Amino acid sequence: MERRHLLIIGAPRTGTTLLATMISRHTEIAVLNEDKGWSMRKLLGKVIVGNKRCIPNQIEIKRRSRLNSRLWKKMGVAKEYQSSQFSIEDYLTLPHIKVIGIIREGNDAILSGMRRGRKSFRGAAYRWRRAIEIIHELTVRFPEAVLVVSFEDLVLRPKENMQRVAAFLNVDYQDRMLEGPVYNPWYPETGMNEEKINQSQKEKIDYNLAELFPSADAQYRKLVSLCQTISLIEPEQRKNG
Repeated sequence: MERRHLLIIGAPRTGTTLLATMISRHTEIAVLNEDKGWSMRKLLGKVIVGNKRCIPNQIEIKRRSRLNSRLWKKMGVAKEYQSSQFSIEDYLTLPHIKVIGIIREGNDAILSGMRRGRKSFRGAAYRWRRAIEIIHELTVRFPEAVLVVSFEDLVLRPKENMQRVAAFLNVDYQDRMLEGPVYNPWYPETGMNEEKINQSQKEKIDYNLAELFPSADAQYRKLVSLCQTISLIEPEQRKNG
């Protein structure tokens, strides 16, 4: 058996843990949660072994520089501290590597980052924007090795998305993957929580991301199109078919 590798990435507060947990429910896949090194390569008895890391605070496209340290971040010299020992480009050198990136609507991701992640708007927005930039870059550079999943679509259509993931990883789909919310180590729930979708819209919060970050906003919309998602459809439109 040839060992296959998987990296799951996304900005904080965009569903990375939920996605990783759902994928890990598959009997042939094992995914570590935010391991700093390559401990996944020590896992035994699985066809696919992987790791989940958040962009950009845990992992970046390239290896961290001399300015990448907690002290520099605290002093404001560096925007983030990349805690991973290896970069995304390092992961891409592993045999049979696949990358799954999860994206979430910007207003919701930033709002959650500010409230539950206790970040400033500037910090939460940078994390969302940087994740979008990196995932978009990967889809351009390595289209065959990258799959994009929309958080909104994952919540609304979990089975269809797990079928996409299984096909991408070349394993059979298993219904047990839908049990992910119950086994989520940080946010366990009985099922997919649709209340997390369009939260900012319900509260009439709009950070004007298209004006503040036009490039990232355009890249996000391109990534949405790769997901074959319905995340931009309003709730009332969904009810009406």
